[in-house]
Amino acid sequence: MKIALVVLLTAMTIDVVIGIVARYVLLISIPWTEELARYLMIWTGFIGFGVAYRKRELISVRLFVGKLPPNLLRIALFVSDVLCSIFLVIVVVYGIKLCLDNMGQLSPALRISMSIIYAIIPLGCVLFLVFVVESISSFLKLKKG
Repeated sequence: MKIALVVLLTAMTIDVVIGIVARYVLLISIPWTEELARYLMIWTGFIGFGVAYRKRELISVRLFVGKLPPNLLRIALFVSDVLCSIFLVIVVVYGIKLCLDNMGQLSPALRISMSIIYAIIPLGCVLFLVFVVESISSFLKLKKG
């Protein structure tokens, strides 16, 4: 996943540099550079959410989490994981519906199907869900052991 993030961020950086050089040095505007950068940023965000979650580096309210005793903290994280997984399943279902509903719509500058752009919603949430299920299963294994 980290390799995918590096590739996406590198592509976005190159794209933005091309857009800047074209606009301010060559004095021409390349319309697809802004659109591509936007889509690459969205894809990076959705993949990055899963990677950050797996490392437990998502933003959280440290004030409350830091004050919980270890046993209560594990239970709070478990409940959070269960609620998160329910939310992710809902987003995956509606993300797939969004992709199917927009198969015929093309992006303005790149002229690619918007369903390709929207596909990151269910894909990113499935990735996130895999990591949440992994976390839940490790909690349940600790409970048994």
